[in-house]
Order: sequence, then C-alpha cells, then structure tokens
Amino acid sequence: AGRASPPPRHGRYITPLLCVHINFYVRVFVRVRTGKSSVKLSPTKVSYLYSCSGCNSFALQPMARVVDRGSHERVSAGAGPPVAHHCAHCGRVHHVGGPVWSAPMHDTAFIAALLRRLDAPGGQEFGAHKRLVGLLTLCGEELPDVPLFMHLAHMCSTLHLPCPQMAQVLSALARQGHRVSRSHTDPMAIKTDAPTTAIWDVLRCWSKHPECLLQLGKRKVDVSGTSPAATILQMEPAVQADFTILPQVAQMLSSKKVSKFMPNPAQWGPGSRGTSHASFGAGAAADGGAEAGETGEG
Repeated sequence: AGRASPPPRHGRYITPLLCVHINFYVRVFVRVRTGKSSVKLSPTKVSYLYSCSGCNSFALQPMARVVDRGSHERVSAGAGPPVAHHCAHCGRVHHVGGPVWSAPMHDTAFIAALLRRLDAPGGQEFGAHKRLVGLLTLCGEELPDVPLFMHLAHMCSTLHLPCPQMAQVLSALARQGHRVSRSHTDPMAIKTDAPTTAIWDVLRCWSKHPECLLQLGKRKVDVSGTSPAATILQMEPAVQADFTILPQVAQMLSSKKVSKFMPNPAQWGPGSRGTSHASFGAGAAADGGAEAGETGEG
C-alpha cells in the first residue's frame, strides 16, 4: 500500500507485476502508468485490516468503493466496518491495521514470461534457477483475487489440535465449491475464497476425525472454557467435511516436476560481524582462489 500512495499525487497509478516475500525481505515489482480515470480507482485497491485478537480471523474494509449511478460510476468512501466489535468466531475484540494492498499482487502474464525466459537457452545459467522456477510457479498458482492467507498450523495451534495434511484441508474446501491455493510465502498458508467460518468448520470436523483423535491419543489438552478454542469447537459445523484427497489438489501440491519451497543454503541470512558473514566470505574467497588456480593450470 505504501507504494500506491505517491503516484496518484502526480496523476499516475501502479500495476503490480510481482510481489514476493522471500525469507527476511520483500521485493515489489510494479509498472507505473498514467491515466486520470484509473487514478481515481486507487483508493479501491487498498483496505484496512480487522484482525481478531483471539483467533486471528480477519476481514478487509476497502477504503473506497465504486458505485454504479446508471449513466456513470462514482468512487465513494468505503462502507463498514465489515465485522462487529467482537469476533463472530471466538468473541474476542478486533484490532485494526493497515492500509494494505488488497487488489491482485501478481501479473500472471508477466510471471509466465519470466518462466519462459528461464526455460529458454541460457536461462539455466542462473545460480538460483531451480529456486526461481519454484518461486514463480507458486506465485502463478496463487488465487489472484485473494490478497491474504490463513495459516493452517496457527489455526490448529489456536484449537490445540494436531495439524492435518494440507491436501486434506484443501480438498475439504474444494469439495464445498471453494477455490483454493497455497501462498509462496509459507507451505502451511491457505488462500481461498471460502469464508472464514467454512475453514473453522473444516477444523471442527477434523477435531472429531479418527485420524485426529489417534494423534491426540491419551494426551490431555487443558483448554479453558473461555478460550478461543473452547468457543470455536463448541459450535457445530454447518457442513460436514470430507478429507479424502482430490486428485487435482494432489497435483497442485506435487513437487515432482518443479521443486517448491526449497531449503535455504547453509550460509544464508543476516549474521553478526566476524561470524557467519566472515566465514561465508572466507569460503567464497577460497573457492575463488581454487577456481583461479584451476584456470591457470588449464
């Protein structure tokens, strides 16, 4: 959202091409365009975030909306809030944050062009070729109109339940007619157009599933009667979830053709002076010297 603020002051707007979160940094690639009519729509692409303090369920409140006046369209202030003062799932209060960018963050045509470039002759010369292909493939598979994600492991932690397979949860949601995908940021992230209630319903069904009960075993889970877990689990699910894995979901999660979420190299990330960075530099220097020696011998 920060990138979207300066251009409208000069009669311009941005179109995101690729926005990625990699390890400890974020990279945003945008195209700046000029157009007064499109500049007016800029406030409709950012939203305030209402996040529950108990279960982390969230809702987005657009800063502006487009109103159809028949002969023309008008941009008006957003109408809200989208949630009540207390969370509908666990009863805790909401925290307000933002604004955040809530329009599509990737240009699928741009991503496809990058993948073609990597597959073309010379593209495999990049040292991080496999990592780039995996990252771009994940970005291209994301639902373009779902800006944020729910984290499966965090939701199960809220309910004090063992975590089901990602394929099981995605299949259960897909069977109910919802679109699903992962996010490039985390292998446990779920992007879906399903309402948050539907996701909690799936986990309510999971809490009574034989596989979940087997994993719990005789382990006693001490849950307070006023906790978010107790409040959520005491509600009956509106739809019974089927956790049988769908072939299309298994194919989406497969890494046979493209390696996804590759592990980081041993020397990776920020480090203190004189420790990891120094040793990394020494190793690189040694490798460089060896390569130079081999070249001289040749």
